[in-house]
Amino acid sequence: MNKLPCTVLIVIASAIAAEAGPAVNVAVIAPSVSTRMEARSILARLGWHETALRDASAILVVVRSMLFNPLSSSYDSIKELQDDAEGQLNISGESFHIYIYRINSDLSVDQVKHTSYKADD
Repeated sequence: MNKLPCTVLIVIASAIAAEAGPAVNVAVIAPSVSTRMEARSILARLGWHETALRDASAILVVVRSMLFNPLSSSYDSIKELQDDAEGQLNISGESFHIYIYRINSDLSVDQVKHTSYKADD
């Protein structure tokens, strides 16, 4: 399994903590087996909890891609974000891309942080 670099953990944790406050409950979008495993690993290592969208303070999205920045910085709806994430080459992409999105009051989403690193499989 891929080992998330410590510096990546610090960057992700600080970005979400600034948005979510002390309790970190995030919805997760991870459309493939490998991205779900990576999302679970991130949640466990940071002590975050996966929750339903209605209770989430943010959305953690994990995709695989060969692109530099495969997802957009904002979406008009959570459904658009989910559709775009599911449209990535999540099985064969050479890098994991980790995104944190803020959920706005109108249910649009804006990117708070993006980082990526090579997948080890």
